[in-house]
Amino acid sequence: MSDTRNIVLISISRLISELGSVALRFALSLYILDITGSPLMFGFVFGFTYIPGVLVNLFAGVLIDRSNKKKILIAADLLSGITTILFLVLFLVQPANIGLLICYVIILYSFQAVFLLAMNASIPELVSKSRVMAVNSNIQSISTLLSIVGLFVGAFAYGAFGIEMVFLIDGISFILSGIINVFFVFRKKSEEFLQNNTYWESMKEVYQYIKNRNELKYLLGIFLVINFMFVPIVTLVMPFIMREIYEMSEFYIALIEGALGLGLIVGALLVAIKKIGQFVINKIFILFQLLAFMTVLWIFPELPYISISSSLVILLGYMIILTFMGMFNAMANIPMVSYVQIYIPEKMRASFFGIVTTVATMSVPIGLWIYGAVLEMVSWTYLTTISGVTLIIIGFIAHRNQELREFFSREQDDQEDVIEPNSIEVIESN
Repeated sequence: MSDTRNIVLISISRLISELGSVALRFALSLYILDITGSPLMFGFVFGFTYIPGVLVNLFAGVLIDRSNKKKILIAADLLSGITTILFLVLFLVQPANIGLLICYVIILYSFQAVFLLAMNASIPELVSKSRVMAVNSNIQSISTLLSIVGLFVGAFAYGAFGIEMVFLIDGISFILSGIINVFFVFRKKSEEFLQNNTYWESMKEVYQYIKNRNELKYLLGIFLVINFMFVPIVTLVMPFIMREIYEMSEFYIALIEGALGLGLIVGALLVAIKKIGQFVINKIFILFQLLAFMTVLWIFPELPYISISSSLVILLGYMIILTFMGMFNAMANIPMVSYVQIYIPEKMRASFFGIVTTVATMSVPIGLWIYGAVLEMVSWTYLTTISGVTLIIIGFIAHRNQELREFFSREQDDQEDVIEPNSIEVIESN
């Protein structure tokens, strides 16, 4: 199996689809705010982008483990592209139909939830174990670089041509990505490795695996709380602050969100360095605390005796803060995901990621709806400050948890038991 070939193909596939996805998400957020002016409606619509992930990840993991992951990756991207093109046709007839938008995001993000679940489970089958963290870092940095471009593509296309052009770009990018996925080369296991369990027996095995490991249960609980607070802050509160409070242009908002992407690139490049990656693996929750502290700093324009009114100063301040947020986020998440990818047995890897994603995602739409409703009633400064302080406390407790510290302190060389003894490498023919 050629690691280099797959790394290049994964990167190109993700870059193309990320360009369209970021442009669409950015333009769609501005479109909803522009036609409604309501953070509650914004949160209501975007909450539905996460619900499909909850349902798909809860039940699809076992099916992906038992199926041809390559075909799933191809189909998920192609169907995403076709869905987007068909929706564009309907949107031209009813451009302000919120119900139609909700139906679209539910269908699109169902396909993308399947794709992301299959991709997370596939990376250790596309490259050698020693390169998993480097590949995740490479994908994160390159993908984020183009996602920054996607922000400006979305800002330009939305400002110049309307959201219709953004739908067209997104649909084409998904179709191109699906075509590239055809050329992935997977490892395949021998017949002894193939599972004979029924679907429900496999599900029970995965749940029992998690039940017997306290560190995994702690991680799931932490993910649930963090996603409940952090995702709404970034996807809802930030655009609301920039658009409705400080009345910034699409270009300024793209610069601020692009700074977050720049930080993600820097963080990904840092953890790709082996010594740094090994150094931060048991300091993940310290990095989360630093990330939360950056969220508290969002209130800097409203601080007493400071009261900044210059749009340029506010722009630069948020760009600096968001850059550090992206850096701390990447340095915490990439080693954690890579470590879990290696540690979890391959026969249940997609199932495990499905459960993790379900738990982490199920709180997001609730968070979006609650944050959207609260923004209608109280100042955004209270939301960001309280959320940031709460996340700092959670990060501190997690870092002090002995079982979590031991889990992330294990040497990767000790994970020999996760590789099935009967596995052999062959090249997938289809």
